[in-house]
Amino acid sequence: MAAVEGDSPPNPACKIMTFRPSMEEFRDFNQYLVHMETQGAHRAGLAKVIPPSGWRPRRSYDDIDELVIQAPIQQMVAGQSGLFTQYNIQKKPLKVQEFRRLANSNQ
Repeated sequence: MAAVEGDSPPNPACKIMTFRPSMEEFRDFNQYLVHMETQGAHRAGLAKVIPPSGWRPRRSYDDIDELVIQAPIQQMVAGQSGLFTQYNIQKKPLKVQEFRRLANSNQ
């Protein structure tokens, strides 16, 4: 992971960046996110991460119901005639189990 040098902010054009971490870097994904931000990935609001070859996703997500989403976002969209505004409202921490219930409800 090379650091960005100089006084100018990284990724000044706010382009969506693509990252290809090694298996070792991918093991500590939170630390890799810190690296991505040093490269300016956060300036675009999203980034593409291509997992290393050999990586396999978990087979089941049954064990994550008790995980807490620290800062869930509720998106509110309003507008008409092709002009829309989106508001993001940060909500209180929420367990994945409760998030799943809300996502599958008619609210």
